[in-house]
Amino acid sequence: MKKHVALLIASLTAVSSALAASYSTEATITPHNDKSAYEVIVRVAHLIARDGKVTEEVVAQLKIHSPLGTPASSYSGLQPTHQDYQKEDNVTAEVSWPRADQGGTLSCTVTVRRGDKIVSKSKLQLKVDGP
Repeated sequence: MKKHVALLIASLTAVSSALAASYSTEATITPHNDKSAYEVIVRVAHLIARDGKVTEEVVAQLKIHSPLGTPASSYSGLQPTHQDYQKEDNVTAEVSWPRADQGGTLSCTVTVRRGDKIVSKSKLQLKVDGP
């Protein structure tokens, strides 16, 4: 298993609504040196075209620590009971890495919602060899 797995998940997803939106998603997944845990850093940006240039407006930055073999998730955004929940983006990252003594599939899914509606979803799966 490599010491460092860097994943760049580019998601340019057009949404069929009155307001089309595009997002850039970056995820860096790194196993700890002792191979007992992993760390995931996710950055999601809304891509905005202005004056012929594309700029990024950061929507969320998430950080996840978890033992190998244990799925984990993180959420950034307003709570559903907040009055502006339906107008704002919220981001969920779900990740899993197989146990250190087994091979399997590393999985990272990042979902961007505006309220309850999915506006972008990126998923990456990698095969991880055992010892």
